[in-house]
Amino acid sequence: MVEPAAHNGLVGGSNPSGPTGDLAALIVPAAVPAKGHPWRHVAATGAGVIVAVLAVVGLRRMAHGATFADVAAAAAGVAPATMAGAAGLVALSYLILTGYDWLALGHLGYRLPFREVATASFTSFTMSHTLGLTALTGGSVRFRLYTRAGVRPRDVILIVALCGWTFWLGIVVAAGLGLAIAPGMNLAVPGLPSALDRGAGLALLAGAAAYLLTASLYRRELHLFGLRMTLPGLRLTLAQLAVGGLDLLAAAAALYVLLPAAGLPPFAVVVVVYAVAMIGGALSHAPGGLGVFETIVVVLLPTVAHGGVLAALALFRLLYTALPFLLGLALLAWTEIGALRLRRGLAIAPPRRDNHGPCSINERR
Repeated sequence: MVEPAAHNGLVGGSNPSGPTGDLAALIVPAAVPAKGHPWRHVAATGAGVIVAVLAVVGLRRMAHGATFADVAAAAAGVAPATMAGAAGLVALSYLILTGYDWLALGHLGYRLPFREVATASFTSFTMSHTLGLTALTGGSVRFRLYTRAGVRPRDVILIVALCGWTFWLGIVVAAGLGLAIAPGMNLAVPGLPSALDRGAGLALLAGAAAYLLTASLYRRELHLFGLRMTLPGLRLTLAQLAVGGLDLLAAAAALYVLLPAAGLPPFAVVVVVYAVAMIGGALSHAPGGLGVFETIVVVLLPTVAHGGVLAALALFRLLYTALPFLLGLALLAWTEIGALRLRRGLAIAPPRRDNHGPCSINERR
């Protein structure tokens, strides 16, 4: 269980564009004071937009003559069964993402119904995947939904941070396994020895093992942005590694099945490419990693026709970002309407003693 240190404000946040973001950049509603200057968030957003524009321009130059008609034709040629398979893998990825929040809540001593955790996880991840600036977008959604469910505001900061940490652990594990099992990055970087690929993969896996050992043995309290907590123990850390790795594998598989078969490297290589693209998109702060993610994938898959790669990326964006974003907005609106109706009902009803504890995210009438 985590106990927050005495502190007058709130700082924190995370989660890769998917869960990635600046821990110092979380903005929560005005009812909870937050440190920092608003112009920093504006500057970060502006810089992300500029990076996205530059990346799109660079992507267009790297397309090597692939026209919009080529991309549209390649996208139209994807079989319905392939689209259905990719959609299923995307759904699996979002289901696994719920584990990020579930593990974080468990570490902090909270036991919420799965439906509430899934609602908060899905809505927050769909916002951050599309809009970027995870701490500002997904973090704010988590703050609103979890505090309504009875989670202390300062614990929400640690939940967001733990979700982000799970994402990075997954990146390390998936990329390490991909490089160690099927080194093939020399296809994208001519002259790169395959032994270097395998060595990098083993180094990543060794780093994950070292962290696992540290988390198992180091049980002293850590101070994190005015809060204090202990590292997750052995079992929880193993779960973080598994959940983070499986999430990335499912998302990479969704992209893999959409790519054209001609010139396509083994799945393990695509996993590494996906992981590198995710890191680039997250660090760029571009909205949803737009342009940066696509550019990295195109560059690292030189043996696949660029028109086919761009078509696969467009379809992947549709399935993984656009459609879930619309569903997330609808779900968030539904929860807000339910909460509003409950508040109105309580305002009309006569006063009575309530011993049922905090209300749930999905308010019941």
